[in-house]
Amino acid sequence: MNKRGQSLSMDTIIITILVVIVLVIVALFFTGGMSSLTQKVSSFFGAQLTGLQEANARCNAYCTSIQTQTSQLLMTSIKKNFCTTEFNVDINGNGVYDKDETKVTCASLQIPCDAITC
Repeated sequence: MNKRGQSLSMDTIIITILVVIVLVIVALFFTGGMSSLTQKVSSFFGAQLTGLQEANARCNAYCTSIQTQTSQLLMTSIKKNFCTTEFNVDINGNGVYDKDETKVTCASLQIPCDAITC
C-alpha cells in the first residue's frame, strides 16, 4: 500500500466537532447571545408574536403598496392581507398577550388607510 500521510480516525473528527459546538454554545451563553437565539427559535416554532410597531409597519406597508399597484389581482391580495392578517400585539405593554391582544388585524387596530375598506 502506498500511504502518503497519516489520517485522523473518525472518532477524533467527531469528538472535535462536538467540542467546537459545545464551545460555541458556552460562548453564546456567557455573552448574552442565547437570549436572542432562544427568542428567534421560539418565534420560529411557536406562534408568531409581533409588537405594535411591527404591526403598524406592516399595515402601513400594505396601505402604501396598494396605492402604487395597477394590477387588480395584486390589489385584491393586498386588501385581503390588510383585512385578514392577524397579529399578536401587547397593546397595554404588560408583557403578556391578553385575550383582546391576540388575533388583531389592521382594521381592528384602526390603522388609517383611505385606499382600503374592509
